[in-house]
Amino acid sequence: MKAIELLQKMEVEILKPIMLEAGFNNDGEIWWKSSDEFSLVLTLQKYWWSTDDKIDFRINLGMMIPPIKSSSRKRPEITELAVCVSQDCYLPEELQFHRFKNSIGYSLTNEDNADEFLKLITRDFEEYIIPQLLKQKTLQDCVEFYKDVPFWNQRLDRFIQEHRFKLMNNIAS
Repeated sequence: MKAIELLQKMEVEILKPIMLEAGFNNDGEIWWKSSDEFSLVLTLQKYWWSTDDKIDFRINLGMMIPPIKSSSRKRPEITELAVCVSQDCYLPEELQFHRFKNSIGYSLTNEDNADEFLKLITRDFEEYIIPQLLKQKTLQDCVEFYKDVPFWNQRLDRFIQEHRFKLMNNIAS
């Protein structure tokens, strides 16, 4: 199986059903689930040097403040997210290193075992990524989750303060 076909199979057979069951909306390669205060966001980032025979990609996870309110909104860019970390932030350290992993995410080739890769991705999403995302129900939950993640914890605090300031200004107007 070509690497690009394996990535597409992962998206259709693993990612899509899991994300829909968890209540996420979709627009292309971005998934989001919104509350009144923020949106949890997941994107697949395929690197520009990837070919049909060798795909390098990563899973970006994070949150957006203010939340995404509808699919008609322009698709958010990664730089607009209050937090944007890789899948490694959601996985135990002992699971972050395996044969499909490289320094920037995942790497697939035509020679890779599709069943082995799909089983690994299913485990990562079902046992770690989705449960931890869904625990982030309030802004305080998000602050608690990211408190030990350098840079992103401070960026999150700044986004929360800026958003509250904007809301207060709108109320005062």
